[in-house]
Amino acid sequence: MNAPAVDRPAAGAPAAPGRAGPFIGTGALVRLILRRDRILLPVWLLLTWGTVVGRADSMAATYPTAEEREARFDEVMVGVPMFKLFQGPAYGDDVNALTAQEAFAGATLIAALGAALLLVRHTRGEERTGRRELLGSAAIGRHAPLTAALAVVLGAGVLLAVLCAAALIGYGMPAAGSLALGLVCGGAVWVCAAVAAVAAQLTENPGLAGVGAYSLFFALHFVRGASDLGGEGMHWLGWLTPNGWLQRARPFADERWWLFLPVIALVAALLWAAYRLSSRRDLGSGLLPARAGPAAAPASLRGPFGLAWRLNRSAALVWLFAALAVCLPTGYGGAGAMEQYAGGERMRVWADAMGAGRPGDAFFAYIAFAMGFPIAIYAIMTVLRLGAEEGGGTAETLLATPVGRLRWAAGHLVFALGVSALLQVAIGVGFGLGAGLHSGELGADLARMLTVTTALVPAVWVMAGIAMAAFGLVGRRAPAVAWGALVVAVTVEFGQHLGWPEWLFRVFSPFAHVLPFFGPPSPITLTALTLVAAALCAVGLFGLRHRDVGAR
Repeated sequence: MNAPAVDRPAAGAPAAPGRAGPFIGTGALVRLILRRDRILLPVWLLLTWGTVVGRADSMAATYPTAEEREARFDEVMVGVPMFKLFQGPAYGDDVNALTAQEAFAGATLIAALGAALLLVRHTRGEERTGRRELLGSAAIGRHAPLTAALAVVLGAGVLLAVLCAAALIGYGMPAAGSLALGLVCGGAVWVCAAVAAVAAQLTENPGLAGVGAYSLFFALHFVRGASDLGGEGMHWLGWLTPNGWLQRARPFADERWWLFLPVIALVAALLWAAYRLSSRRDLGSGLLPARAGPAAAPASLRGPFGLAWRLNRSAALVWLFAALAVCLPTGYGGAGAMEQYAGGERMRVWADAMGAGRPGDAFFAYIAFAMGFPIAIYAIMTVLRLGAEEGGGTAETLLATPVGRLRWAAGHLVFALGVSALLQVAIGVGFGLGAGLHSGELGADLARMLTVTTALVPAVWVMAGIAMAAFGLVGRRAPAVAWGALVVAVTVEFGQHLGWPEWLFRVFSPFAHVLPFFGPPSPITLTALTLVAAALCAVGLFGLRHRDVGAR
Protein backbone atom coordinates (compact mmCIF):
# COMPACT_ATOMS: atom_id res chain seq x y z
CA MET A 1 0.00 0.00 0.00
CA ASN A 2 1.66 3.21 -1.19
CA ALA A 3 1.00 6.72 0.08
CA PRO A 4 1.19 9.78 -2.19
CA ALA A 5 4.63 11.12 -2.92
CA VAL A 6 3.86 14.39 -1.07
CA ASP A 7 2.60 14.04 2.49
CA ARG A 8 -0.46 16.09 3.52
CA PRO A 9 -1.19 17.82 6.81
CA ALA A 10 -3.93 16.35 8.96
CA ALA A 11 -7.50 17.23 8.07
CA GLY A 12 -8.57 20.47 9.66
CA ALA A 13 -4.99 21.44 10.53
CA PRO A 14 -3.71 23.91 7.93
CA ALA A 15 0.03 24.11 7.48
CA ALA A 16 1.70 27.08 9.09
CA PRO A 17 2.72 29.76 6.59
CA GLY A 18 6.32 29.45 5.46
CA ARG A 19 6.80 26.10 7.11
CA ALA A 20 5.47 23.73 4.46
CA GLY A 21 8.18 21.75 2.75
CA PRO A 22 9.92 18.38 2.54
CA PHE A 23 11.71 18.83 5.89
CA ILE A 24 8.80 19.98 8.04
CA GLY A 25 8.51 18.00 11.28
CA THR A 26 12.18 16.99 11.38
CA GLY A 27 12.70 18.37 14.87
CA ALA A 28 9.73 16.48 16.28
CA LEU A 29 10.96 13.24 14.71
CA VAL A 30 14.45 13.77 16.16
CA ARG A 31 12.92 14.03 19.62
CA LEU A 32 10.85 10.90 18.97
CA ILE A 33 13.93 8.92 17.88
CA LEU A 34 15.91 10.06 20.91
CA ARG A 35 13.07 8.97 23.17
CA ARG A 36 12.60 5.59 21.49
CA ASP A 37 16.33 4.84 21.55
CA ARG A 38 17.12 6.36 24.93
CA ILE A 39 18.67 3.03 25.98
CA LEU A 40 19.94 1.57 22.71
CA LEU A 41 21.79 4.71 21.61
CA PRO A 42 23.83 5.19 24.82
CA VAL A 43 24.64 1.47 24.99
CA TRP A 44 25.99 1.48 21.44
CA LEU A 45 28.08 4.61 22.06
CA LEU A 46 29.35 3.21 25.36
CA LEU A 47 30.44 -0.05 23.74
CA THR A 48 32.36 1.78 21.02
CA TRP A 49 33.87 4.27 23.44
CA GLY A 50 34.78 1.46 25.83
CA THR A 51 36.65 -0.39 23.08
CA VAL A 52 38.93 2.61 22.57
CA VAL A 53 39.31 3.57 26.21
CA GLY A 54 39.75 -0.03 27.35
CA ARG A 55 42.65 -0.48 24.98
CA ALA A 56 44.24 2.78 26.14
CA ASP A 57 43.78 1.77 29.77
CA SER A 58 45.38 -1.66 29.39
CA MET A 59 48.14 -0.91 26.89
CA ALA A 60 50.73 0.35 29.36
CA ALA A 61 50.13 -2.65 31.64
CA THR A 62 50.21 -5.13 28.75
CA TYR A 63 53.45 -3.78 27.27
CA PRO A 64 55.18 -1.95 30.14
CA THR A 65 58.70 -1.86 28.69
CA ALA A 66 60.13 -0.52 25.46
CA GLU A 67 61.39 -4.01 24.58
CA GLU A 68 57.92 -5.51 24.90
CA ARG A 69 56.40 -2.74 22.81
CA GLU A 70 59.05 -3.23 20.14
CA ALA A 71 58.34 -6.97 20.15
CA ARG A 72 54.63 -6.24 19.71
CA PHE A 73 55.43 -3.93 16.79
CA ASP A 74 57.53 -6.65 15.16
CA GLU A 75 54.77 -9.19 15.77
CA VAL A 76 52.23 -6.99 13.98
CA MET A 77 54.42 -5.92 11.09
CA VAL A 78 56.50 -9.06 10.50
CA GLY A 79 55.57 -12.03 12.64
CA VAL A 80 51.81 -12.70 12.53
CA PRO A 81 49.92 -11.61 9.38
CA MET A 82 46.48 -11.92 11.00
CA PHE A 83 47.16 -8.70 12.91
CA LYS A 84 47.63 -6.74 9.70
CA LEU A 85 44.54 -8.29 8.19
CA PHE A 86 42.20 -7.72 11.12
CA GLN A 87 43.66 -4.76 13.01
CA GLY A 88 45.81 -3.01 10.43
CA PRO A 89 49.51 -2.16 10.58
CA ALA A 90 51.18 -0.32 13.44
CA TYR A 91 52.77 3.03 12.61
CA GLY A 92 55.01 3.15 15.65
CA ASP A 93 56.18 1.13 18.65
CA ASP A 94 55.16 3.57 21.39
CA VAL A 95 52.12 3.12 23.64
CA ASN A 96 50.02 5.67 21.76
CA ALA A 97 50.53 4.24 18.26
CA LEU A 98 49.98 0.67 19.46
CA THR A 99 46.76 1.77 21.18
CA ALA A 100 45.47 3.17 17.90
CA GLN A 101 46.48 0.03 16.02
CA GLU A 102 44.70 -2.34 18.40
CA ALA A 103 41.59 -0.17 18.85
CA PHE A 104 40.98 0.55 15.15
CA ALA A 105 39.20 -2.64 14.07
CA GLY A 106 36.94 -3.14 17.08
CA ALA A 107 35.94 0.51 17.40
CA THR A 108 35.16 1.09 13.73
CA LEU A 109 33.25 -2.17 13.27
CA ILE A 110 31.07 -1.64 16.35
CA ALA A 111 30.51 2.00 15.40
CA ALA A 112 29.47 1.04 11.87
CA LEU A 113 27.14 -1.73 13.07
CA GLY A 114 25.14 0.60 15.28
CA ALA A 115 25.00 3.29 12.61
CA ALA A 116 23.59 0.95 9.97
CA LEU A 117 20.98 -0.65 12.22
CA LEU A 118 19.76 2.62 13.74
CA LEU A 119 19.55 4.45 10.42
CA VAL A 120 17.53 1.68 8.77
CA ARG A 121 15.37 1.18 11.86
CA HIS A 122 14.07 4.75 11.67
CA THR A 123 13.69 4.96 7.88
CA ARG A 124 12.88 1.77 6.01
CA GLY A 125 11.81 0.01 9.20
CA GLU A 126 9.16 2.66 9.88
CA GLU A 127 7.82 2.30 6.34
CA ARG A 128 7.69 -1.49 6.61
CA THR A 129 5.61 -1.40 9.79
CA GLY A 130 3.24 1.27 8.47
CA ARG A 131 4.13 3.87 11.11
CA ARG A 132 5.61 6.15 8.47
CA GLU A 133 2.29 6.24 6.63
CA LEU A 134 0.50 7.14 9.85
CA LEU A 135 2.94 9.99 10.42
CA GLY A 136 2.31 11.13 6.85
CA SER A 137 -1.22 12.11 7.84
CA ALA A 138 0.29 14.84 10.03
CA ALA A 139 2.52 17.76 9.07
CA ILE A 140 5.56 15.61 8.25
CA GLY A 141 7.59 16.42 5.15
CA ARG A 142 8.72 13.79 2.69
CA HIS A 143 12.39 13.98 3.70
CA ALA A 144 11.79 14.58 7.41
CA PRO A 145 12.17 10.92 8.55
CA LEU A 146 15.43 10.44 6.64
CA THR A 147 16.76 13.79 7.83
CA ALA A 148 15.82 13.10 11.45
CA ALA A 149 17.47 9.67 11.41
CA LEU A 150 20.60 11.11 9.83
CA ALA A 151 20.68 13.97 12.33
CA VAL A 152 20.59 11.55 15.25
CA VAL A 153 23.09 9.03 13.89
CA LEU A 154 25.54 11.56 12.45
CA GLY A 155 25.24 13.60 15.63
CA ALA A 156 26.04 10.45 17.60
CA GLY A 157 29.15 10.07 15.45
CA VAL A 158 30.28 13.58 16.37
CA LEU A 159 29.58 12.92 20.05
CA LEU A 160 31.52 9.66 19.87
CA ALA A 161 34.52 11.44 18.34
CA VAL A 162 34.48 14.06 21.10
CA LEU A 163 34.10 11.50 23.90
CA CYS A 164 36.92 9.30 22.59
CA ALA A 165 39.26 12.25 22.12
CA ALA A 166 38.48 13.63 25.57
CA ALA A 167 39.06 10.27 27.26
CA LEU A 168 42.38 9.69 25.50
CA ILE A 169 43.57 13.18 26.39
CA GLY A 170 42.58 12.38 29.96
CA TYR A 171 44.95 9.40 29.83
CA GLY A 172 47.76 11.80 28.97
CA MET A 173 47.94 11.03 25.26
CA PRO A 174 48.76 13.79 22.75
CA ALA A 175 45.76 15.92 21.84
CA ALA A 176 46.33 15.71 18.07
CA GLY A 177 46.48 11.92 18.00
CA SER A 178 43.54 11.65 20.40
CA LEU A 179 41.42 13.84 18.16
CA ALA A 180 42.48 11.87 15.09
CA LEU A 181 41.50 8.55 16.66
CA GLY A 182 38.19 10.04 17.77
CA LEU A 183 37.54 11.24 14.22
CA VAL A 184 38.35 7.76 12.91
CA CYS A 185 35.57 6.33 15.10
CA GLY A 186 33.16 9.10 14.17
CA GLY A 187 34.07 8.70 10.50
CA ALA A 188 33.09 5.03 10.61
CA VAL A 189 29.66 6.05 11.93
CA TRP A 190 29.22 8.62 9.18
CA VAL A 191 30.31 6.32 6.34
CA CYS A 192 28.12 3.38 7.32
CA ALA A 193 25.14 5.64 8.06
CA ALA A 194 25.44 7.17 4.59
CA VAL A 195 25.68 3.74 2.97
CA ALA A 196 22.62 2.61 4.95
CA ALA A 197 20.71 5.72 3.86
CA VAL A 198 21.23 4.75 0.22
CA ALA A 199 20.44 1.07 0.86
CA ALA A 200 17.18 2.05 2.55
CA GLN A 201 16.03 3.67 -0.70
CA LEU A 202 16.87 0.66 -2.85
CA THR A 203 15.09 -2.21 -1.13
CA GLU A 204 11.75 -2.64 0.61
CA ASN A 205 13.29 -5.03 3.15
CA PRO A 206 14.74 -3.22 6.20
CA GLY A 207 16.77 -6.25 7.24
CA LEU A 208 18.37 -6.50 3.83
CA ALA A 209 19.12 -2.76 3.82
CA GLY A 210 20.76 -2.74 7.25
CA VAL A 211 22.66 -5.98 6.93
CA GLY A 212 23.66 -5.14 3.36
CA ALA A 213 25.09 -1.77 4.39
CA TYR A 214 27.06 -3.24 7.28
CA SER A 215 28.22 -6.23 5.25
CA LEU A 216 29.67 -3.85 2.66
CA PHE A 217 31.56 -1.96 5.37
CA PHE A 218 32.72 -5.26 6.88
CA ALA A 219 33.91 -6.55 3.50
CA LEU A 220 35.79 -3.31 2.80
CA HIS A 221 37.52 -3.76 6.15
CA PHE A 222 39.04 -6.97 4.81
CA VAL A 223 39.82 -5.41 1.45
CA ARG A 224 41.84 -2.88 3.44
CA GLY A 225 43.43 -5.75 5.35
CA ALA A 226 44.33 -7.59 2.15
CA SER A 227 46.06 -4.47 0.84
CA ASP A 228 48.18 -4.21 4.00
CA LEU A 229 48.93 -7.92 3.96
CA GLY A 230 49.92 -7.97 0.30
CA GLY A 231 52.81 -5.53 0.70
CA GLU A 232 53.72 -2.71 -1.65
CA GLY A 233 52.20 -4.42 -4.65
CA MET A 234 48.73 -4.39 -3.04
CA HIS A 235 49.02 -1.11 -1.12
CA TRP A 236 47.01 0.79 -3.73
CA LEU A 237 43.94 -1.31 -2.98
CA GLY A 238 43.55 0.23 0.46
CA TRP A 239 43.31 3.70 -1.05
CA LEU A 240 40.06 2.66 -2.75
CA THR A 241 38.19 2.05 0.53
CA PRO A 242 36.98 4.46 3.23
CA ASN A 243 38.28 1.97 5.80
CA GLY A 244 41.74 2.44 4.33
CA TRP A 245 41.45 6.23 4.49
CA LEU A 246 40.47 6.10 8.16
CA GLN A 247 43.24 3.69 9.09
CA ARG A 248 45.89 5.61 7.15
CA ALA A 249 45.03 8.83 8.95
CA ARG A 250 47.68 7.45 11.35
CA PRO A 251 46.64 8.69 14.82
CA PHE A 252 49.69 9.34 17.03
CA ALA A 253 52.07 8.84 14.08
CA ASP A 254 52.35 12.04 12.03
CA GLU A 255 48.61 12.37 11.49
CA ARG A 256 47.39 12.75 7.93
CA TRP A 257 44.48 15.12 8.47
CA TRP A 258 43.79 15.46 4.77
CA LEU A 259 42.52 11.87 4.64
CA PHE A 260 39.36 12.93 6.43
CA LEU A 261 38.49 15.07 3.38
CA PRO A 262 37.72 12.10 1.07
CA VAL A 263 35.67 10.58 3.90
CA ILE A 264 33.58 13.75 4.10
CA ALA A 265 33.29 13.89 0.31
CA LEU A 266 32.11 10.27 0.14
CA VAL A 267 29.54 10.81 2.88
CA ALA A 268 28.26 13.94 1.14
CA ALA A 269 27.96 12.12 -2.19
CA LEU A 270 26.10 9.20 -0.61
CA LEU A 271 23.71 11.50 1.24
CA TRP A 272 23.01 13.43 -1.96
CA ALA A 273 22.27 10.11 -3.68
CA ALA A 274 19.99 9.02 -0.81
CA TYR A 275 17.88 12.17 -1.05
CA ARG A 276 17.70 11.96 -4.83
CA LEU A 277 16.60 8.35 -4.67
CA SER A 278 14.09 9.15 -1.94
CA SER A 279 12.49 11.76 -4.21
CA ARG A 280 12.07 9.24 -7.02
CA ARG A 281 10.24 6.46 -5.20
CA ASP A 282 6.83 5.96 -3.64
CA LEU A 283 6.44 5.65 0.09
CA GLY A 284 6.79 2.02 1.12
CA SER A 285 8.42 0.91 -2.11
CA GLY A 286 12.05 0.64 -3.17
CA LEU A 287 13.85 1.46 -6.37
CA LEU A 288 14.44 -2.28 -6.65
CA PRO A 289 10.76 -3.28 -6.37
CA ALA A 290 9.57 -6.77 -5.61
CA ARG A 291 8.43 -8.66 -8.68
CA ALA A 292 4.80 -9.61 -9.08
CA GLY A 293 4.26 -13.29 -8.39
CA PRO A 294 2.60 -15.78 -10.73
CA ALA A 295 -1.17 -16.02 -10.84
CA ALA A 296 -1.14 -19.58 -9.46
CA ALA A 297 1.20 -20.96 -6.83
CA PRO A 298 3.38 -23.91 -7.80
CA ALA A 299 3.12 -27.15 -5.88
CA SER A 300 6.32 -26.34 -3.98
CA LEU A 301 4.62 -23.30 -2.42
CA ARG A 302 1.76 -25.24 -0.87
CA GLY A 303 3.52 -25.94 2.40
CA PRO A 304 5.40 -23.95 5.08
CA PHE A 305 8.82 -25.13 3.93
CA GLY A 306 8.15 -24.05 0.37
CA LEU A 307 6.93 -20.70 1.65
CA ALA A 308 10.07 -20.24 3.74
CA TRP A 309 12.17 -20.99 0.65
CA ARG A 310 10.17 -18.50 -1.42
CA LEU A 311 10.50 -15.72 1.15
CA ASN A 312 14.18 -16.22 1.97
CA ARG A 313 15.77 -17.60 -1.19
CA SER A 314 16.90 -14.28 -2.67
CA ALA A 315 18.83 -13.28 0.44
CA ALA A 316 20.28 -16.79 0.77
CA LEU A 317 21.54 -16.84 -2.82
CA VAL A 318 23.09 -13.37 -2.43
CA TRP A 319 24.91 -14.46 0.73
CA LEU A 320 26.15 -17.67 -0.89
CA PHE A 321 27.39 -15.84 -3.96
CA ALA A 322 29.08 -13.19 -1.81
CA ALA A 323 30.79 -15.85 0.32
CA LEU A 324 32.26 -17.56 -2.72
CA ALA A 325 33.16 -14.26 -4.40
CA VAL A 326 35.09 -13.09 -1.33
CA CYS A 327 36.66 -16.37 -0.22
CA LEU A 328 37.91 -17.68 -3.56
CA PRO A 329 40.34 -14.78 -4.21
CA THR A 330 41.13 -14.63 -0.48
CA GLY A 331 42.15 -18.28 -0.58
CA TYR A 332 44.35 -17.77 -3.61
CA GLY A 333 45.95 -14.53 -2.41
CA GLY A 334 46.22 -15.62 1.21
CA ALA A 335 48.02 -18.83 0.29
CA GLY A 336 50.58 -16.81 -1.62
CA ALA A 337 50.99 -14.20 1.10
CA MET A 338 51.46 -16.84 3.79
CA GLU A 339 54.50 -18.26 2.02
CA GLN A 340 56.58 -15.29 3.19
CA TYR A 341 55.40 -15.69 6.81
CA ALA A 342 55.47 -19.48 7.12
CA GLY A 343 59.06 -19.66 8.32
CA GLY A 344 58.67 -17.04 11.06
CA GLU A 345 59.00 -18.15 14.66
CA ARG A 346 55.93 -16.23 15.87
CA MET A 347 53.79 -17.66 13.10
CA ARG A 348 54.85 -21.19 13.99
CA VAL A 349 53.98 -20.52 17.64
CA TRP A 350 50.52 -19.34 16.62
CA ALA A 351 49.99 -22.31 14.34
CA ASP A 352 51.04 -24.74 17.09
CA ALA A 353 48.71 -23.08 19.61
CA MET A 354 45.82 -23.44 17.18
CA GLY A 355 46.63 -27.05 16.36
CA ALA A 356 47.15 -26.14 12.70
CA GLY A 357 49.35 -28.39 10.63
CA ARG A 358 50.51 -25.45 8.52
CA PRO A 359 50.87 -21.74 9.30
CA GLY A 360 48.57 -20.99 6.38
CA ASP A 361 45.79 -23.01 8.01
CA ALA A 362 46.01 -20.80 11.09
CA PHE A 363 45.57 -17.75 8.89
CA PHE A 364 42.45 -19.12 7.20
CA ALA A 365 41.03 -20.36 10.50
CA TYR A 366 41.11 -16.83 11.87
CA ILE A 367 39.41 -15.40 8.79
CA ALA A 368 36.72 -18.08 8.96
CA PHE A 369 36.18 -17.30 12.65
CA ALA A 370 35.67 -13.61 11.88
CA MET A 371 33.15 -14.49 9.17
CA GLY A 372 31.15 -16.51 11.67
CA PHE A 373 29.66 -13.31 13.10
CA PRO A 374 28.14 -12.07 9.81
CA ILE A 375 26.74 -15.56 9.22
CA ALA A 376 25.17 -15.39 12.68
CA ILE A 377 23.57 -12.11 11.57
CA TYR A 378 22.04 -13.93 8.61
CA ALA A 379 20.75 -16.77 10.81
CA ILE A 380 19.19 -14.37 13.33
CA MET A 381 17.65 -12.25 10.60
CA THR A 382 16.05 -15.31 8.99
CA VAL A 383 14.57 -16.56 12.25
CA LEU A 384 13.23 -13.11 13.09
CA ARG A 385 11.37 -13.12 9.79
CA LEU A 386 8.77 -15.02 11.81
CA GLY A 387 8.21 -11.90 13.89
CA ALA A 388 7.79 -9.76 10.79
CA GLU A 389 5.13 -12.16 9.48
CA GLU A 390 3.34 -12.15 12.80
CA GLY A 391 3.44 -8.37 13.10
CA GLY A 392 2.25 -7.91 9.52
CA GLY A 393 -0.73 -10.22 9.99
CA THR A 394 0.31 -12.80 7.40
CA ALA A 395 0.99 -15.39 10.10
CA GLU A 396 -2.63 -15.35 11.29
CA THR A 397 -3.84 -15.73 7.71
CA LEU A 398 -1.53 -18.68 7.16
CA LEU A 399 -2.45 -20.32 10.45
CA ALA A 400 -6.13 -20.12 9.53
CA THR A 401 -5.34 -22.88 7.01
CA PRO A 402 -4.47 -26.46 8.03
CA VAL A 403 -0.86 -25.34 8.67
CA GLY A 404 0.05 -25.59 12.36
CA ARG A 405 2.23 -23.21 14.33
CA LEU A 406 5.12 -25.61 14.68
CA ARG A 407 5.24 -26.40 10.96
CA TRP A 408 5.09 -22.70 10.11
CA ALA A 409 7.92 -21.79 12.48
CA ALA A 410 9.95 -24.89 11.62
CA GLY A 411 10.04 -23.87 7.96
CA HIS A 412 11.93 -20.66 8.72
CA LEU A 413 14.02 -22.27 11.45
CA VAL A 414 15.21 -25.15 9.27
CA PHE A 415 16.00 -22.70 6.48
CA ALA A 416 18.06 -20.52 8.85
CA LEU A 417 20.00 -23.49 10.22
CA GLY A 418 20.52 -25.12 6.83
CA VAL A 419 21.65 -22.03 4.93
CA SER A 420 23.97 -20.88 7.74
CA ALA A 421 25.66 -24.29 7.61
CA LEU A 422 25.80 -24.08 3.82
CA LEU A 423 27.45 -20.66 4.08
CA GLN A 424 30.22 -22.13 6.22
CA VAL A 425 30.66 -24.84 3.61
CA ALA A 426 30.81 -22.16 0.89
CA ILE A 427 33.54 -20.34 2.81
CA GLY A 428 35.52 -23.56 3.10
CA VAL A 429 35.05 -24.32 -0.59
CA GLY A 430 36.18 -20.82 -1.52
CA PHE A 431 39.27 -20.98 0.65
CA GLY A 432 40.07 -24.53 -0.43
CA LEU A 433 39.68 -23.89 -4.15
CA GLY A 434 41.70 -20.68 -3.97
CA ALA A 435 44.51 -22.19 -1.92
CA GLY A 436 44.46 -25.37 -4.01
CA LEU A 437 44.78 -23.45 -7.27
CA HIS A 438 47.84 -21.73 -5.84
CA SER A 439 49.51 -24.79 -4.33
CA GLY A 440 48.38 -27.45 -6.80
CA GLU A 441 47.08 -29.62 -3.91
CA LEU A 442 43.40 -29.01 -4.56
CA GLY A 443 41.94 -32.05 -2.80
CA ALA A 444 44.04 -31.74 0.36
CA ASP A 445 43.51 -27.98 0.67
CA LEU A 446 39.77 -28.33 0.14
CA ALA A 447 39.45 -31.01 2.82
CA ARG A 448 41.46 -29.02 5.38
CA MET A 449 39.55 -25.79 4.80
CA LEU A 450 36.17 -27.49 5.05
CA THR A 451 37.23 -29.05 8.35
CA VAL A 452 38.12 -25.60 9.68
CA THR A 453 34.99 -23.77 8.55
CA THR A 454 32.36 -26.39 9.36
CA ALA A 455 33.58 -26.49 12.97
CA LEU A 456 31.99 -23.06 13.40
CA VAL A 457 28.49 -24.21 12.43
CA PRO A 458 27.29 -25.20 15.95
CA ALA A 459 28.21 -21.76 17.35
CA VAL A 460 26.13 -20.07 14.65
CA TRP A 461 23.28 -22.47 15.39
CA VAL A 462 23.33 -21.42 19.05
CA MET A 463 22.78 -17.79 18.00
CA ALA A 464 19.87 -18.88 15.78
CA GLY A 465 18.52 -20.89 18.73
CA ILE A 466 18.61 -17.81 20.96
CA ALA A 467 16.58 -15.92 18.35
CA MET A 468 14.06 -18.78 18.14
CA ALA A 469 13.75 -19.05 21.92
CA ALA A 470 13.23 -15.30 22.19
CA PHE A 471 10.54 -15.31 19.50
CA GLY A 472 8.66 -18.13 21.17
CA LEU A 473 8.88 -16.74 24.70
CA VAL A 474 8.91 -12.94 24.53
CA GLY A 475 7.38 -12.23 21.11
CA ARG A 476 7.84 -8.62 20.10
CA ARG A 477 10.94 -8.24 22.28
CA ALA A 478 12.69 -11.03 20.37
CA PRO A 479 14.75 -8.69 18.14
CA ALA A 480 16.15 -6.90 21.18
CA VAL A 481 17.09 -10.20 22.83
CA ALA A 482 18.57 -11.80 19.71
CA TRP A 483 20.57 -8.80 18.52
CA GLY A 484 21.57 -8.04 22.10
CA ALA A 485 22.99 -11.55 22.45
CA LEU A 486 25.03 -11.07 19.29
CA VAL A 487 26.32 -7.68 20.48
CA VAL A 488 27.36 -9.27 23.77
CA ALA A 489 29.16 -12.07 21.91
CA VAL A 490 31.03 -9.58 19.73
CA THR A 491 31.84 -7.35 22.71
CA VAL A 492 33.32 -10.08 24.88
CA GLU A 493 35.33 -11.31 21.88
CA PHE A 494 36.91 -7.88 21.57
CA GLY A 495 37.12 -7.70 25.35
CA GLN A 496 39.53 -10.59 25.55
CA HIS A 497 41.98 -8.47 23.55
CA LEU A 498 41.55 -5.74 26.15
CA GLY A 499 42.53 -8.03 29.00
CA TRP A 500 39.03 -9.06 30.10
CA PRO A 501 38.79 -12.41 31.92
CA GLU A 502 38.64 -15.37 29.57
CA TRP A 503 35.67 -16.85 31.45
CA LEU A 504 33.50 -13.92 30.32
CA PHE A 505 34.12 -14.88 26.72
CA ARG A 506 33.47 -18.57 27.35
CA VAL A 507 30.24 -17.95 29.28
CA PHE A 508 28.62 -15.29 27.10
CA SER A 509 29.67 -16.32 23.61
CA PRO A 510 29.30 -19.69 21.87
CA PHE A 511 32.09 -18.60 19.53
CA ALA A 512 34.58 -18.84 22.41
CA HIS A 513 34.31 -22.62 22.20
CA VAL A 514 35.36 -22.67 18.54
CA LEU A 515 37.96 -19.88 18.71
CA PRO A 516 40.99 -21.14 16.76
CA PHE A 517 43.54 -19.77 19.23
CA PHE A 518 42.12 -22.03 21.95
CA GLY A 519 42.90 -25.02 19.73
CA PRO A 520 40.65 -27.06 17.43
CA PRO A 521 37.29 -27.82 19.10
CA SER A 522 36.80 -31.39 20.22
CA PRO A 523 33.87 -33.55 19.06
CA ILE A 524 32.45 -33.27 22.58
CA THR A 525 32.49 -29.47 22.36
CA LEU A 526 30.78 -29.46 18.97
CA THR A 527 28.18 -31.96 20.16
CA ALA A 528 27.49 -29.90 23.28
CA LEU A 529 27.00 -26.72 21.25
CA THR A 530 24.65 -28.54 18.89
CA LEU A 531 22.61 -29.85 21.81
CA VAL A 532 22.41 -26.35 23.32
CA ALA A 533 21.18 -25.02 19.98
CA ALA A 534 18.59 -27.81 19.75
CA ALA A 535 17.39 -27.11 23.29
CA LEU A 536 17.00 -23.40 22.57
CA CYS A 537 15.03 -24.14 19.40
CA ALA A 538 12.80 -26.56 21.32
CA VAL A 539 12.16 -23.94 24.00
CA GLY A 540 11.18 -21.43 21.33
CA LEU A 541 8.80 -23.84 19.61
CA PHE A 542 7.26 -24.81 22.94
CA GLY A 543 6.75 -21.15 23.86
CA LEU A 544 5.19 -20.38 20.49
CA ARG A 545 2.78 -23.27 20.88
CA HIS A 546 1.53 -21.92 24.21
CA ARG A 547 1.14 -18.21 23.47
CA ASP A 548 -1.33 -16.24 21.40
CA VAL A 549 -0.11 -15.42 17.92
CA GLY A 550 -0.50 -11.69 17.46
CA ALA A 551 -0.42 -11.08 21.24
CA ARG A 552 3.17 -9.97 21.18
